[in-house]
Amino acid sequence: MADELKGRRINLSVARIDRPGVVRRSWWMVKAFSLAALLFVVSAHPVAAQDTKVSVGMTGIGGMSCAHWRATKEHRSEGAVWIYGFWTGLNYVAAASEQPQAGTDATAIVAEVKRRCDQAPSQTLASAVWNTYLEFDKR
Repeated sequence: MADELKGRRINLSVARIDRPGVVRRSWWMVKAFSLAALLFVVSAHPVAAQDTKVSVGMTGIGGMSCAHWRATKEHRSEGAVWIYGFWTGLNYVAAASEQPQAGTDATAIVAEVKRRCDQAPSQTLASAVWNTYLEFDKR
């Protein structure tokens, strides 16, 4: 077989992308779709989502405990900003995947996350926000 292929040229062509933003946008769409699919699967089974431990590369104060978030005025402020961003991201994914979005009343969101954190201060802020989001989604 090697003799049959000897001397033959194989022409492989690669699609050329003239617009550099196309690759960035398509990669973003893959990531958005993956996150939307994950959100859909998890929101379809909220009880299982609350009982399942998920390992996520967390950045910022969201990876810290609720007790840490509530410890100082600076941490409370940083945590509130983190909550708003995370919540907005979850709503963005819900909108992109044509699912209902959870409430957007900032005061009510932070108050509910605080209530959830008071019940289990050792949980991460991200976990408290995620579970609060799932609860708001049911309303």
